[in-house]
Amino acid sequence: MDVCYTGYGALHSGNHTQKQYMQVMQKHFHAECPTYIKSLTCDPCNQLREIDKKLMKKLKRNKSYKLTNRERKKILDVSKKCWRCKNKGTKKCTLQEYIDFSGAYRGKCIDN
Repeated sequence: MDVCYTGYGALHSGNHTQKQYMQVMQKHFHAECPTYIKSLTCDPCNQLREIDKKLMKKLKRNKSYKLTNRERKKILDVSKKCWRCKNKGTKKCTLQEYIDFSGAYRGKCIDN
């Protein structure tokens, strides 16, 4: 089974065997992938994403919106918890986790 990946470190054609794809991912993203995968299941990280969404809505409505001290403290507290959660322990990502992380997909790349 081939993997289509056209991002950083990819072959010019974008078509990789599973082994080639894993070599590219492990060379360039061995530290980022596990952190990303853990952040998807970490409650403080999910909470931080929700806070970000709400803030973006407020900023969209009112471009001169200023954070209150209470909001600033909450964001800082949740950010610290998220950082601790997603950086606890290390593991290697699987093929499927690298595919989810990089936005690649299984199969050959379709030429435009």
